[in-house]
Amino acid sequence: MIVATATAAGVRFGRVVLMARGAEGVANSVNFYQNALGLTVVRHTDDWAELACGIGGRDDQPSSSSSSIPQQASGAFRLTIRSVESEAQLSAGYAPILTFDVDDMDMTVARCAQMGGRLDGPIQVSAEVEMSILIDCN
Repeated sequence: MIVATATAAGVRFGRVVLMARGAEGVANSVNFYQNALGLTVVRHTDDWAELACGIGGRDDQPSSSSSSIPQQASGAFRLTIRSVESEAQLSAGYAPILTFDVDDMDMTVARCAQMGGRLDGPIQVSAEVEMSILIDCN
């Protein structure tokens, strides 16, 4: 599910919502996105979590030492993980595809694998881009 929020200037990207099975699924997803990809946890309960990361270069990253991150942080990508029990909500048709730009592909893929992610095929390399498809721990 992708949520857009209206602003005075029109529409801006709001967040991506991932659905996970129960509290354990939420906790596992938070662990993966926080520790494998470095997203910052903004809020986390048994049924819901919100994580953030900057958009663009490293200067846009939210500071992990910050005591609070504004919900509408300018320039921040927000990932919400929501607990659900319905099989229909967990089916592939509801799963968004997330893309992240990383500085070191090999290190990021290795860290994701250590956190339970798995490659869906080989890392693809071309003159323009180096790309891997990872399936998260859920």
